[in-house]
Amino acid sequence: MKKILLLLTLCASTAFAQVSNRVSLELGTVTVWLGMEKAAVKQQVEARGMNFDESSPNNVIVADIQAKRVFTLQFVHDKLVYADRNWLHDESMALPSVMDALAALIDQGATNCTIAHAPMTSPDAKMNRVFINCGQRGILLTYGSTTIVGQSYTDNAISERIGTYH
Repeated sequence: MKKILLLLTLCASTAFAQVSNRVSLELGTVTVWLGMEKAAVKQQVEARGMNFDESSPNNVIVADIQAKRVFTLQFVHDKLVYADRNWLHDESMALPSVMDALAALIDQGATNCTIAHAPMTSPDAKMNRVFINCGQRGILLTYGSTTIVGQSYTDNAISERIGTYH
């Protein structure tokens, strides 16, 4: 009997440890994690009143209409491999947004990170980008403009991400 109790205790502690070690990201009122089944993500998103828009079999845009926020997700073999959220809601709040994104990264345990500057220039875009990569977590800072159909648009973002976009 003691062996069975010990086995059950070990199994329970392993199950709880695996849940707490998941690489997750909060998308408004929904928390997703790498490896999560697409059907489960869709169910949670729609249960919270958000839109789950499959632009292709692997790419999904989640829109929280109430909060006016959009999240990008990518699935491979119906498992989540990438998700992001933009911290910049108001450009006058850029510094607090950077601080919030970095604090979220640190709060999730990021300690060993690399920083890369990757400017991008093309006929239709001029973008200054900084990638902060901490394994399966990271932040992308962008500042610049994009031209679409002859119209120039500011493209500034502070995005927290999990996983790797394929």
